[in-house]
Formats: sequence, structure tokens, C-alpha cells
Amino acid sequence: MEELTRVSDLQVSWKKILVKGLPMLIIPVAILIIIILAKSFYFLEYFHVVSGSAWTGMDLVMGIFFGYIMAGLPPKQRTEVATRLTPVMLFFMPSITSTTVTAGLYLIHPLGISISNPYLIVVGIIVIAMFVQGLGIFLPNELRVYLEIVHGAKNVEKIVRLTMINLRLSLIQLILQIVLILFMAHFATGVPL
Repeated sequence: MEELTRVSDLQVSWKKILVKGLPMLIIPVAILIIIILAKSFYFLEYFHVVSGSAWTGMDLVMGIFFGYIMAGLPPKQRTEVATRLTPVMLFFMPSITSTTVTAGLYLIHPLGISISNPYLIVVGIIVIAMFVQGLGIFLPNELRVYLEIVHGAKNVEKIVRLTMINLRLSLIQLILQIVLILFMAHFATGVPL
């Protein structure tokens, strides 16, 4: 009987998170569209830095801090953390990553960066690798965890395993983002690497 109460609580929580989560998905995209339509280089660059910082910060928290915390918790507590974390990640991460990359693409021309610039090619390869990880591993895992939660969170091992994979993936993405920031500093200042 306690399990049924817990499942219904999760479903109610999901409805609340949906109401809170949709703005996390829509607001960054809407802001970026407004900035692009306004053709404001200053705000486009500002948005790129802020959204990129949010992405990097989230990966820092997820990859290092949550990875460390989750590793020390028993499976039931890991499941509880994953239950609360998954819906947020399902909305926020696709939005913030796609808007960061899109803003960056829109900045290439005004900054006078040539498409054949070797540094830009390296950045492109890193971004593609992160994109493939995000769409090919991270997002499907988040969806699997979400579906497991919706169906009563009965397979605790599956939830924990997929969540831990995503936490490790966040650490890899953090390292790649630190490398990207090095290149972004080069593009912004012109100082050679």
C-alpha cells in the first residue's frame, strides 16, 4: 500500500514539474528568437555566455557533485534523487544546450571567424561529439528513467544505472566544455592559443 501512495505522489509531482518544466524549455528558446530577430550582437553574445555558463554549471554540478553524492547513497535514495532530478533535466538541458549552440553559430559571422579556421573546425567537432552524446545517450536515458518513474519506479536498478551513466556523461561534457571555453576566449580576444 505504501508503494501505491509513493507512485501516485510521483505522478502528482510530475504534473507539477511539467508546469514548472515547460517554461525551462520554452523561455530560453523564446529569448534567443527575440535576440536574433532584434539583430543585437551585444545581447546575442551576452546570451551565448550566460546560457553556456548555465550549461557548464549544470554539468559541473551533475558530473562532480551529484556524481559524488549519488555514489555514496543506497539504491532507494538514489532512486528518490533521480525521481526529482530527471524531469528537470528532461526540460532544461535540451533547451539550454540547443540555444547555446545556436547563439554561437549566429556569432561566427559578426566575429569575423572563417568557416575554414582550424580552431573553429576543432570546436565544431567537439560540439558535434557533445550533440551526439546528448541526443544519443543522455536524452534517451532521461526518457527511460522518466518512463520507469511513471510506471511506478519498480526497477530501482535500472533507474540508478541510467542516472549514474548520465552523471558520468555530464563529467565528460564538462571537460569538453572547458576545452570549448578556451577556444571561445581565443575567438573573443584574438589572443593566440
